[in-house]
Amino acid sequence: MTSAREALLEKLVVSLHLDLAERRMLGSNSVSIEEVSAVVKRLLGHHGIFPPQAGAWHPGATVFEGFFLVNHPDGTVTMTWQHSNPIRPTELADHGSTEFHDADAAVSAFIRKEWSAGIDGISVTDVPS
Repeated sequence: MTSAREALLEKLVVSLHLDLAERRMLGSNSVSIEEVSAVVKRLLGHHGIFPPQAGAWHPGATVFEGFFLVNHPDGTVTMTWQHSNPIRPTELADHGSTEFHDADAAVSAFIRKEWSAGIDGISVTDVPS
């Protein structure tokens, strides 16, 4: 981590929330797609999965809701999505995945799918912050 802004961005993309003091430290109501992408790619490279708490469902476990990325040794990345049964969070109701040849394409698709409306009221824009 090289800056306070990067630490705030990491907290935002992992926890999906910043408190009022953290929002003030961020200094704006928007972040650039480049900044978010850099944090997601770094965490994906470090953990092999993004978000770090995500994972493919297995019987008896609570379903991780939404999209997540998985790095593969051959350099490809899978973007997977899954949803639970609305009244049974340990029952997988629907899932799918898309394969990407590189992390840049996968991260870009992930950001469009998960955060097109922003993250916790903070816009993700094409314009650098």
